[in-house]
Amino acid sequence: MVKLYDNWCQSQPTVDGKKTLWRLVERERGRDFALRELPSRVLNHYVSDEEIAAIVELLEYPEAARSLCKLLPSKAIGRSGDLGEILAVEFVEERLGHRVPVRRLRGKDHREMAMRGEDVIGVALDRKNRLKLLKGEAKSAKALSKATVEKARMRLDGDHGRPAAHSLLFVARQLVKRKDAGSKALGKQILRAASNRTMPKRRLAHLLFTLSGNPATRIIQDDFDASDGSREQHVANLRVSDHGKFVDSIYEETCQEAGSIGDR
Repeated sequence: MVKLYDNWCQSQPTVDGKKTLWRLVERERGRDFALRELPSRVLNHYVSDEEIAAIVELLEYPEAARSLCKLLPSKAIGRSGDLGEILAVEFVEERLGHRVPVRRLRGKDHREMAMRGEDVIGVALDRKNRLKLLKGEAKSAKALSKATVEKARMRLDGDHGRPAAHSLLFVARQLVKRKDAGSKALGKQILRAASNRTMPKRRLAHLLFTLSGNPATRIIQDDFDASDGSREQHVANLRVSDHGKFVDSIYEETCQEAGSIGDR
């Protein structure tokens, strides 16, 4: 798959021991790439290809396209929050060496309501085939505030820095229902992690990902400086100056992407 962040943004990572601060800004003409690349990715976070095929078979175009659009949030707050989470997932998979095996937003029971639990749970295996987890919080705002970042940090540090058991169980249940043996095996490992609650820090990473209209330079730096340096720690800020316009553009294009299913 084509690299999203490499083509869209310039990054300036700063490393301090086990911690990395990522400052991301759009490249010249990077926005054009994002508007082409993101809609299909965003749609995939809400509905799988198999579900799309089933909807098209049942309803046919254009009713199917309208149904898919109704899965997407229509209000500014919902769009902003969901897009922050989606971009965090894409960042984890592209830059941090983990994969996110379950697209959490596919489980939403109302398009305008936020889901409970961790925003991102990433997984990887170490050299001894032991499970590694990444716990992530994502925030998105036109003007990112110190209070918002502090709240996200509290959630990351809560429960001794581990993902909540119910969040792990949600991921594990989705995996064990799949047909392939690899997903079932991974689901079993996650179930064990949810039950024994003893994963050491060396196999548990944190990510605080923010999408903001303001640079939030001091806020992000202060959080990074104060964050726990005894574990793998990532703090990332993606600045998009016209935050609200950008979010709306992405969702409008995503709805157009849903409308193009009749051409497939």
